[in-house]
Amino acid sequence: MEKARYQEIAIDIAHAIMMGEYHEGVKIHGRSTLAGRYNVSPETIRRAIAVLQNVGVVVVSQGVGITVTSKAMAEKFVKSFDQKGEIQVFVEDLKKLMDQRREIDIKIESHLNKFLGYTDRLMSRWLDVGEIEIGKESPAIGKTLQELKIRERTGATIVAVVRDGVEQFSPDASFVLRGEDVLLAAGSAEGQQKLRSIL
Repeated sequence: MEKARYQEIAIDIAHAIMMGEYHEGVKIHGRSTLAGRYNVSPETIRRAIAVLQNVGVVVVSQGVGITVTSKAMAEKFVKSFDQKGEIQVFVEDLKKLMDQRREIDIKIESHLNKFLGYTDRLMSRWLDVGEIEIGKESPAIGKTLQELKIRERTGATIVAVVRDGVEQFSPDASFVLRGEDVLLAAGSAEGQQKLRSIL
């Protein structure tokens, strides 16, 4: 599964934390500085930071900025990709065995597809962050996140709400939605599609 640019940036920032460039409790550069450093838009940086907040590496506070919360979680996040590289090598070896032993071809294919499907679902759950805008006629307007039961119905997590250009990260269950709010949702493509249908 090819990674989007914001996903690569999330991994790079987590690696910097792991290597000691940023320490726990220290504020990371603002989004505009990071956007310049990586030569991308602030929106791309916003998605990258949303990924890191979703896996417990940083926390974003209004008026404070982006603060590193866990080097251990950064290491876990980065190592998961190293392990995926090892998995891909393992898959190539399996394919060679399939060529040598055609009589068990069907069984190996079945296991391989399940294995790759699980790996992609795992990565998608961590990395896929989509932006979904609430329309002016949406039935979700005036309802709280708790009332909509988004996590239970879609499997997606609302990691932030952008309202009037201001991001509110980790909104609580009592947060009331308004028209034209933009939700940053972390989850699978299927879960995000379900969320769109609700909103």
